Amino acid sequence: MTTKRKREVDGSMFSGARFSFGFGATDDATPEATVPAHPTSAMIRSACSVAGTTLAAGDLVTIDWAQSSFTQVHITSVNDVNVTGMVHPQYVALPASAFVTPAGTPFSLEAPFWQFDYVFDPTFAGCTWPLHFSTAPLTIEPSLQSLAWPLNASTFVQHVYNKRCMAVHGSAHRLQSLLADLHQLDVETLILTASRTVAWLAQAPEKKRMQYLEVTSPEMARAIYKAGHSLYFNPAPEVQERYIQALCSDLGMDFTSSLDGGIGGDIELFAVQGRHSTPWHLDAQQNITIQLTGTKRWSFCKGPVDDPLTNLHLASTNTPSVQDDLLTHTMCQAPWSTLQPPTEDDPRISSVVLRPGSVLYVPAGYWHKVEAMDEGSLSMNFSIDGSRWLDVVWNRLLPQMAAQPAFRARPDLRRGPEVARAELKALLLSLQTTLATMQEHVDDLLPDALFQAPPEGPLNLVKLAATTDLELPVAGTSTLRRTGLAHLVPTPHATSTQYTVATGGFGKFSEGFKAERSVVVELPPAFVAVVDTFLEVPAGATVYVATLESTLGEPTMHKPLHHFVELLVQYGYFKLLP
Repeated sequence: MTTKRKREVDGSMFSGARFSFGFGATDDATPEATVPAHPTSAMIRSACSVAGTTLAAGDLVTIDWAQSSFTQVHITSVNDVNVTGMVHPQYVALPASAFVTPAGTPFSLEAPFWQFDYVFDPTFAGCTWPLHFSTAPLTIEPSLQSLAWPLNASTFVQHVYNKRCMAVHGSAHRLQSLLADLHQLDVETLILTASRTVAWLAQAPEKKRMQYLEVTSPEMARAIYKAGHSLYFNPAPEVQERYIQALCSDLGMDFTSSLDGGIGGDIELFAVQGRHSTPWHLDAQQNITIQLTGTKRWSFCKGPVDDPLTNLHLASTNTPSVQDDLLTHTMCQAPWSTLQPPTEDDPRISSVVLRPGSVLYVPAGYWHKVEAMDEGSLSMNFSIDGSRWLDVVWNRLLPQMAAQPAFRARPDLRRGPEVARAELKALLLSLQTTLATMQEHVDDLLPDALFQAPPEGPLNLVKLAATTDLELPVAGTSTLRRTGLAHLVPTPHATSTQYTVATGGFGKFSEGFKAERSVVVELPPAFVAVVDTFLEVPAGATVYVATLESTLGEPTMHKPLHHFVELLVQYGYFKLLP
């Protein structure tokens, strides 16, 4: 079972993704060797007129990305700051450093990085590999389609997701729908609704380390930010839920997005003041970043493990966490030599400068570093961290083992290692029968209810029967088999006749065991006798719906009974036999 939300040394737990603090800060006394050109620098490609002045080909200008649009770029002459205005992007050339990728065909299936720039290449003529996409720029909303644009979401999943990095450049106009959710990008207001805030201090005792500070109040966060330091925080919970749940659904994570008790990830906002550098590291999460204001350079390349179980931040000052992460990666068969970040001259490295409206996808497990220049920057990162097949299998195997006294027994190691090994071997041999039985009933292990949206509150059975039709052919002639893979218990301290149906697997948490999916059902008092019958049916035994109908006696209760049976079948408590 994976443990994705690992605690820091002090016992605290930071959101959905454990960040390793102690990141390297840019040393102002050292020339910036890794960023050969400022992200706002550009050059005139062909002569054009700006504010009544002709700029010649080769003249240097700066770009104000915040004032630029899909069709116009706001430039200022480096030689004369009074020469400023809008020009068509065809007159402007970005520096070569704005986009670096290993040699090869940019849009081949082997290319490590795809890039689309709607401002400087609105027809995507640079795409040399046949793709189907839309040229209408989408605003960013809670959907994979808006983030995958200009690709269709299905094309993104097939050719990009977990396979390569992808950047899409538009303009700040793509952010219009986000403005209301993010308080018009006002950092001081965003801080007030943050669920947790961490500050990275720009001046630390060691120039190679970034000192971090847990911020205990919005007032402290605002003061730290105004003093020139950087902040990392989460937006309001309702904003996170809306976006993360939509993305998890579009990516097909379905019920696995919440197996760890979360929502499948979280959203982080990075508010940077001045220069800031996050050194090479890799994350266990899928990352989708939106540049909101300012610019950042991202560099990345493929890491040592596909779908890693944990992050790896070797620059962190949290030594125990780094050691745990290294051990986890070696457990996943990562060669030791691959667990070091790439050198700056590694030919695999791609890099790109993000500007307002840019969207970047970086797969889980990719090495990456991030650099902000001297202007302020605000970015938004979606960390998608749904559960894995490892969790799905374990959550189903665990209750099967828990049902056997031999597995529930505590080891007695006083008799020495040989006896312990013999007992373990016997337990492992017994699993063969358990696994074979699970294979035969795989439909019961993934019941239909797991693939449907969970109800928001208790289900009233009488209302359910009066307002919906049966989806399954449940009738008095039907035969049911008890699966033993879902469970039915009276809801404790309920004010009415309520029962809880739990299905899927059971995950182990620090506070106990929890079912993957459960629903509370309000039953008529007459159904207590029926439920008592259900509770006495052992796993593998059959029961007839006609018998249940006779237990009720009242014919008007047959329809609610059939709906209750259907619900129990959908939740995997019963199997409806042909």
